[in-house]
Amino acid sequence: MNNETNGTRTTYEEDLEELTMLVDAVGQEDCPVDQLDIKVKRAADLIRSLRERLASTETTVQEVLTELEASRKEDQ
Repeated sequence: MNNETNGTRTTYEEDLEELTMLVDAVGQEDCPVDQLDIKVKRAADLIRSLRERLASTETTVQEVLTELEASRKEDQ
């Protein structure tokens, strides 16, 4: 899932900031029910996207570390 605005993908930090604002808004006692529903759904989408991006980054880091380790062993 991409969180895109006008065709431009948002950064992890931008999505995390939006999620933080949504959590703060949901925590307010005066948040209207209709807005609460929208905000909770958006927060869930952001959480999924952030988790996917973290998992993808973790996979990439592991692959790079494995390649570097194999290269180091070849050099010895």
